[in-house]
Amino acid sequence: MKSEPAQKPPFSPRIRKKRKQARKEILQAALAILRTEGVDSVTLASVAGRLHMTKQAIYHYFPSKDALMKALITSLLEEEVDALLLAVAHADSGQSTLSTMIRAFYSHYIKNLEAFRTVYCLSQLSPPNQIGMDETTIRDEINPRTHKLFDLLEARLADDSMSREKREQMRQLAFVAWTSALGLMTMLSLADAVGDPLKHSNQALLDRLTSVFDRSMAF
Repeated sequence: MKSEPAQKPPFSPRIRKKRKQARKEILQAALAILRTEGVDSVTLASVAGRLHMTKQAIYHYFPSKDALMKALITSLLEEEVDALLLAVAHADSGQSTLSTMIRAFYSHYIKNLEAFRTVYCLSQLSPPNQIGMDETTIRDEINPRTHKLFDLLEARLADDSMSREKREQMRQLAFVAWTSALGLMTMLSLADAVGDPLKHSNQALLDRLTSVFDRSMAF
């Protein structure tokens, strides 16, 4: 009769806290490299060098660059959602909710296009199940965050007298507004990458886009 393999004892609370802090510092270093040098410069070696650690030490927390990038994308997305939640929660009225969200999305990424490209472009260019967007990460890390945002948007747009169908329409409208902000930022990111400024100013495009959703809420 074979004996069951011995299970590793769980980490103590002190060790778990220490590991959590170490992971946070590694992600902060990766983010700093991303912002100053670009995504191609984010490697286990570059992060280790920035923290005066060995590459082998990084492996204790992230076994590969893919694992590191997966955690980095999740962290960046969490920052985005937190920024949008804060903005929406302080919107002047339900009618201005969507335009407030769009402007917050723009403000969050316009000075950090590398972060935007990492979250929304890198995964599309990578093999399946790598660089952050595998099924498990989407289900366990990304969906709960985005659901929280759209729950708040629905609550700000709807009222108790609305039917379930009408509330669903409000949620769909919120999603369209978010994807519109994503589309605008994608175009601005592309223009920046190729060094070909758009004919219209950023502010003019942003104002035009938000006015569309402000009018949609006036009816």
